Amino acid sequence: MKKMTGFKKKSMATAIAALTGFSAAALAQTDDANSIEEVAVLGVRGAQNSAVNLKRDTVAMVDGIIAEDIGKLPDVTVVDSLQRISGVQILRDAGEGAQANIRGLPQVVTLLNGEQYLTAGNLGGAQPKLTDIPSQLLGGVAVSKSTNLNNSLNGITGTIDLQTQRPMKFDEGFTSTFAAEAAQGDITGETDPAVNGLVSWRNETMGVLVSASQSEANLANNYAGYSGAVYGNNDWGGSGMNYSAPHGFDSFNRVVERERTGLNLAFEAELGNGFSVVAEGFYTELNEYDRKVGLNVSNRWQTLDWLTPTEYTDTGFDGANGEDWVNVDEYAVDALWVNSFTVNRATTSDSKNFNLELNYDNGGNFRGGVRAIHGEANRLSMNGQAQGDLSSWREGTPKEILPFYPEEIASQYDESRYVGEAGEEGGRFIDPNPGGYGETPQLTYDISGNHPLWGGFDNPISGGLGDGATLRDYMANQDSYAVAAFSSEGNNESDASMDVFSAQGTYDFDEPVLGFVNRVDMGLRRSDREVSIEQFHLFSRFYGGNGATDPAGCEAQWKAIDVVMSEDQCQAGELVNGEFQGYTVNRPTKLNEYNNVIWVDDYGSVTSGLPGVWAIDPRDFDDVVAFQKKVFGDAYRVIVPGQSYDVGFVEDSFTINAGFEKGIVRGDFGVRVIDTEISVRQNITGDIKNYGDTNIDAGDYYATNDYTDVLPALNMIVDVREDLLVRFAASKTMTPLDLGNYGGGLKVNTSDCPEFGTRCVTSAESGGNPYLDPWRATNLDAAVEYYFGEGSMVNLAVFDIDIESFVVNGVGEMRAFADLDGVVRREVPVSGPVQGDGGRIHGAELGTKLAFGDFMDGFISDFGIDANYTYSPSTQDKLDANGKKLPFNDNSEHQFNFVTWYQADRLQARIAYNYRSDRLIDPDLGGTGFQAYQKPTSYVDAQISYDVMDDVTVYLNGSNITGEIEDYYIDFSGAGKQYLSQNEFEPRYSLGVRARF
Repeated sequence: MKKMTGFKKKSMATAIAALTGFSAAALAQTDDANSIEEVAVLGVRGAQNSAVNLKRDTVAMVDGIIAEDIGKLPDVTVVDSLQRISGVQILRDAGEGAQANIRGLPQVVTLLNGEQYLTAGNLGGAQPKLTDIPSQLLGGVAVSKSTNLNNSLNGITGTIDLQTQRPMKFDEGFTSTFAAEAAQGDITGETDPAVNGLVSWRNETMGVLVSASQSEANLANNYAGYSGAVYGNNDWGGSGMNYSAPHGFDSFNRVVERERTGLNLAFEAELGNGFSVVAEGFYTELNEYDRKVGLNVSNRWQTLDWLTPTEYTDTGFDGANGEDWVNVDEYAVDALWVNSFTVNRATTSDSKNFNLELNYDNGGNFRGGVRAIHGEANRLSMNGQAQGDLSSWREGTPKEILPFYPEEIASQYDESRYVGEAGEEGGRFIDPNPGGYGETPQLTYDISGNHPLWGGFDNPISGGLGDGATLRDYMANQDSYAVAAFSSEGNNESDASMDVFSAQGTYDFDEPVLGFVNRVDMGLRRSDREVSIEQFHLFSRFYGGNGATDPAGCEAQWKAIDVVMSEDQCQAGELVNGEFQGYTVNRPTKLNEYNNVIWVDDYGSVTSGLPGVWAIDPRDFDDVVAFQKKVFGDAYRVIVPGQSYDVGFVEDSFTINAGFEKGIVRGDFGVRVIDTEISVRQNITGDIKNYGDTNIDAGDYYATNDYTDVLPALNMIVDVREDLLVRFAASKTMTPLDLGNYGGGLKVNTSDCPEFGTRCVTSAESGGNPYLDPWRATNLDAAVEYYFGEGSMVNLAVFDIDIESFVVNGVGEMRAFADLDGVVRREVPVSGPVQGDGGRIHGAELGTKLAFGDFMDGFISDFGIDANYTYSPSTQDKLDANGKKLPFNDNSEHQFNFVTWYQADRLQARIAYNYRSDRLIDPDLGGTGFQAYQKPTSYVDAQISYDVMDDVTVYLNGSNITGEIEDYYIDFSGAGKQYLSQNEFEPRYSLGVRARF
């Protein structure tokens, strides 16, 4: 790698200007872009030097990550690199960094080259989810922590600006790079390829650039713990004591297959007379399959006392019934349901963002430009799942029923499986699984150690395998399984579009106005964004023309062997002994009848004591629509009205900002005025459809809202000495809410009104509230920075963020709805998201960057350090059961980063450590009043590279090399910690080569 001595100051100015979101016109404040001769190959030393200069030379409080080489950010993903910045905390998905908080909050704005970016990863949310963005297309990332009015938008606690490459940064003539690598995980063992490349050409007045990236990744993790999908209607309780009694426990393997494609096109040209043009296109595509397969043990929704604590400790915390809550170390388990399960969520997403800029700068006092942005994004996520049931459904079955089928289906089974009398039209009760077990297994679940330990699988149990057979024997016998259910639920499709037009200008005064104002910036901007979110389940029809009251057949969401078509909206069945008996939706099906099956016996280090199970291969649900059509004849969408909505945002803003300098004090101050108009279409939810949990779409409700924000901002620097800076920043900030808070569905409740001869509206419940205010806060920042070398500095920053508006659940304002006869007679209260008081986050950041070569000679001069610590306690108005204020979700009070690196003439190495303390993940777990937290985590990553030739480098990367396990627990209001779950992420390694031509 080339050392910093070859990195020209003009290139440095360009990097700084690009990373702070300036347009080409603003770039002229720093240097003449036309005089740039090259972009240096930085290496880790040069990247640190650039980050130091970025922090020092930007008026706002900004930290940056700059690519160590073309196509190489420091870490595997964009978000993994962001975690190295003080105050940035990340969330992982399948072990990869996926989402980022800044100073404890997710209300973070994401920009692309200084303007709003439409990404398919978070069309309905504020928090940036960046899993679909190939890091190889980026030249750097800037994180603004104080309000920077040069940014088109600013988040509550910060703004992330992703920066792509542009051709005029490179040498004249052709520049091209290529990289290829192969990655492998410890658990998957699959070899995942990745390639990326860039070709750029420029002369003195114009340039074109194409960069592309293609990668595959198979990311594994293992899970053990509570069944997370049942907290909405969980089973908590106990007699004589209070203890956590979840619906079930899961142990599974998860492999997420991701295929990322990215393409960046850029054109720049000088048009003469000070005019220049920039045209860009940025395309990303992500195909993802999130496959889970494993074992579930549950109470089959039948009883609260299926778990009996056998080892426990008293927390000293009393429940509402006066009994103590206990931390359970071991349960005796009446395992009413033991089944293998398979889940596959297939997601395809793409985003297209186009940028066109016309800039003017003839070297005079005025420079400016206009810019137009168009973005489109789509995301389709489909879920397919199945359960392999081991129970026989004969004696002692939880529902005490057997599946019943018309003669046409019953005749396909041997008569030995018939149970009881036939129906009047020949229908029969069928034993669905004669090879299954016939009594409730008695198991133990020990969570006193480092991970769950299961027991009881070797006890003899009655059933189809005869005397002496154990549950382990049934689990090993493929013929002991029957498909309990096929389903496809929680699917969603999101579409969004965005159009932005902005104009800005800067005027430099020959003489300071009022003795200190040397520059004024003004800008106008309009943003028009539309988002449509459709949540849906797949339904199929059954028994059309064969006993169904609807000739087309009865609709069913749940295709299960315990769903009987005897409800009110549509029935299918016949008389048995004079009483109506509904047909069962799903006929008895062996695991391998429609599917491939796999043997699962490795649950990782987070579970022990579990035998292997047979399960359906999750790859069978890569195309779940095609699968369900094959099995059931049809499969069609039925929307979930409470989670489907349209939202439109129009923002008009005006910005004026003045730069000032007086003696040792410099900075800028200004104000942005944003007028926001929101239009919302909510679905009104009706009754629940039979044979599922989907509400009927009862119509639409349209609403509008508007608000205006005046957002002043000040950034000030005191140059105490050339190497010592003191900063101060103050601002008002605003960020819109997640769109679901505006558009979630509306349910209107009615009752009979005899006086009007109709049903009258009595109340309403809303998943969204169009009349909510956005997030608003007042931000104060102060910092001291000492610079003592090209790549060396130390800084201390303190911050205080007063959240003024927040969202809580409660009873909102009165709204008018028409009674069923169409007449509006009254206003009724609407419960759901309402405006609440906010909270507070304050804290401190301490950081240092040390390039030992700045102040030492010899071997040690090739080393460096980048370390920081963030202290960010937070409070919101929501209280725990003891009346103590809770922290904000996902915020860790403590975070620490330590990176040490080495760079000699040809060899470069880097090892990075990231720690974050406990974080709140659920403020009210299942409505219990208790909280769920994640324990502290520590991740270690490492890289080493060697220049085999001047322009050819080989490298080896290691991600999560210590195999971190994430632990989660239930907090009994500080009185005790109950085990909840664990995630085990695999270490991953990649070997690659990078070349420049």
